[in-house]
Amino acid sequence: MQKVLMLLKWLPATFIVSCSWYLSSQPKLEHMPQFWNADKLVHCVCFAGLAFWVAFALGTGLKKIKRLSFPIVFVSVYGIIDEIHQSFISGRSSSAFDWIFDTLGAIIGSLIFYGIVSIYSNIEEK
Repeated sequence: MQKVLMLLKWLPATFIVSCSWYLSSQPKLEHMPQFWNADKLVHCVCFAGLAFWVAFALGTGLKKIKRLSFPIVFVSVYGIIDEIHQSFISGRSSSAFDWIFDTLGAIIGSLIFYGIVSIYSNIEEK
């Protein structure tokens, strides 16, 4: 039962990666926000969500620095893979700036998750 629960914790991150990969495979996205650099905001928010759920799946069993850094590294590497993938899709392009915003999102998402964990731990201790 413990292994099943561990696998279930990865469902949100797996769902986000699946949706991201599907959307990256499309030549054109119809319903993107229409303001300057909107795609950078979308990259940042989506990859923040991914890092949040990767951190959730990992839980608090790792040492503190690994709990914070692993989701960032994992999501940043996925961002590189995603950008390479997009370079092979007609109508899409690969961008180092997109990857930078993927990584920025990963940092934000990981910090938000562990900020929530820290607040909850402090409340629980009182």
